[in-house]
Amino acid sequence: SMYIFKQPAIGGEVTSHQDSSFLYTTPRQTCLGLWLSLHAATLENGCLWARPGSHREPVRRLFVRNPAHFEGGDAAAPQMIFETLDKDSKAWQWEGKLPAASDTPERQGLYDAGFRPVECEPGDLVVIHGSVDHLSLANTSGRQRETFQLHLVEGPSEGVTWSPRNWLQYPTGKAFPSLRADGANDRKRKADAL
Repeated sequence: SMYIFKQPAIGGEVTSHQDSSFLYTTPRQTCLGLWLSLHAATLENGCLWARPGSHREPVRRLFVRNPAHFEGGDAAAPQMIFETLDKDSKAWQWEGKLPAASDTPERQGLYDAGFRPVECEPGDLVVIHGSVDHLSLANTSGRQRETFQLHLVEGPSEGVTWSPRNWLQYPTGKAFPSLRADGANDRKRKADAL
């Protein structure tokens, strides 16, 4: 989970990205982001921008543990690196940056790239598929814009595995906490639904 402080006049941009780049699962992507607006999120104070339809696109890159550091023992090597998966995507041109002409008052570069603003009221919850291309601009207003974010992934009971290459790892022998009390309840619920 994350608490994002986008302070008046100094709250920075968050460049274009897909959450599954950081929270990768196999054999399929299951990352789901919950983005809770705690203040009004507007064009002026750095609201979320998302590109409709991008949930159907492949993950463009992964943020992974660097094998040179963790397996090769090279303490001077960076611990984390980006690994390119899909450089042929049109979206690659702005991956990890903003589309050209995004910083104009009209924000035409964002519209031209297919992004749309997602303005929110306090208490609005935005659900973000892990492959959705999204970003936010700097807060140039005099108003704060804070959010609480939580990311969920399916687990072993659904045949899904947390990638051992992901930057974020639980200690060896420990599993991420489950929202389920136990697997038996889940199996019973599925059986009852049939």
